[in-house]
Amino acid sequence: MPLLSALPADAPVLPSLQSDAPPQTPVAVAGISDPLAELVIPAADGNVLRPGDPGFNDLLPFNLRTTSRPMAIAQCLTANGVSLAVQWARRYQIALCAHAGGHCYEGFSSCPGLMIDVRKMNGITIDAASQTARLGAGCLLGDVAVALFAQNFALPAGSCRPVGIAGLTLGGGHGLSSRKFGLTCDNLISAHLVDADGNELDANANENPDLFWALRGGGGGNFGIVTEFTFQIHPVDRVIEFSIAWPDDSFRTSTIRTWQSLAQSAPDELSFLLHVNGGQGQISHIGCNGMYLPRDASETPSVDDLRTLLAPLLSLGNPSFTPKEISYLDAVKIFAGDGDPNRVYFKAKSDYSVEAWSDETIHAFTSAVRSSSSPIATIFEAYGGSINRVGEADTAFPHRGNTLFCLQYYLQWSSSSSTNRNVAAIRALYDAMRPYLPGYSYVNYIDADLQDYAQAYYKDNLPRLQAVKQQYDPDNFFHFAQSVPLPV
Repeated sequence: MPLLSALPADAPVLPSLQSDAPPQTPVAVAGISDPLAELVIPAADGNVLRPGDPGFNDLLPFNLRTTSRPMAIAQCLTANGVSLAVQWARRYQIALCAHAGGHCYEGFSSCPGLMIDVRKMNGITIDAASQTARLGAGCLLGDVAVALFAQNFALPAGSCRPVGIAGLTLGGGHGLSSRKFGLTCDNLISAHLVDADGNELDANANENPDLFWALRGGGGGNFGIVTEFTFQIHPVDRVIEFSIAWPDDSFRTSTIRTWQSLAQSAPDELSFLLHVNGGQGQISHIGCNGMYLPRDASETPSVDDLRTLLAPLLSLGNPSFTPKEISYLDAVKIFAGDGDPNRVYFKAKSDYSVEAWSDETIHAFTSAVRSSSSPIATIFEAYGGSINRVGEADTAFPHRGNTLFCLQYYLQWSSSSSTNRNVAAIRALYDAMRPYLPGYSYVNYIDADLQDYAQAYYKDNLPRLQAVKQQYDPDNFFHFAQSVPLPV
């Protein structure tokens, strides 16, 4: 039986769980008729934007399907600026949210209250001797990759260039070097943050260790607003970026079966994705791409070794195989594509698989993809390697151990008139897989449809996360539609 149930396919579609709420009106305190006028941040610490101000609309959610707009934006430059904004919101009983990259899938980096934006806190300091880097919470992944590779280092992270380091890390953070180097959160050494009372504090192995545990995979916006991270970074140089593509008319269920077998046995140095796209009666595309790193950054990866590793896939049908020996940074840029320069309409869902699929499961999946009423993309993201050697309870991120892959369902469109049809299509595909998968989901692919979201995201780590929430935010001040709930 599946762990979770989804909304029925004909359930009404809402842009997000917050979207219909109008901007909040501050509650007058001590005779002050306009509390928003009391939101003052010194120029050295930031500034305040109101609707209509230049730059305000640039900070709205990336997903056009979500429509939540804040009453004001505190654009902070320092932790003190964040602290002042948090204290104001508490004083006037205003809901708040943290905003960095703004790529939350359901738009929860905006809210009808106060948005606290840290995007300008984007400093990068590298210590090559200790192989560490201090990153402001507003850093974007593309900028981090460029700055680190200038000194031949890398941090395992996602591939989308404008995504923020903060949300990625706090939700776990898998990417195409994670089988080699671990998740982004596995490389976190320390975090500086502002708590629910506006106090600044550090969380690491020695200071506030329970909070440090929770910040590594417990989701963004739950325990405070992080202003700076310190990470372990890794030497890198040359890699092989590769792609495999099968002709559109040669899809075989054995491709999925073979890819899953390879995911179970591949060395840490091989990271790879499987793409299966389809809908409206067909499988329109199947392909595999990834990155092959050397065991040591001083070595040069071998195309022949890679070809041997991929032989089970390359023997299926007559696929094209395109390997390129390039720099790590060039590979990152290829996977980033155009970097999501524009806001778009989209909906995504996710599943985790803890075992290889049976032929029955593969058939159910491919049948559901083919029969989708809208063209839909699915991405199998291989786990294993360093990801799975960390214990499920060692960090708040629980999808370890026997987790084989994360599966993302994704649909993107260009007009609001297509929203209901496309959201219904992705729900139908997700529902079709419920008899076959346990119902676990990736919090960074946050999904407003999930009824028991906390169990889906955090599994057995949920009670400890709730205890941390009780300790550091007992009034549930950092609250949104899918935040970590206080213990009952």
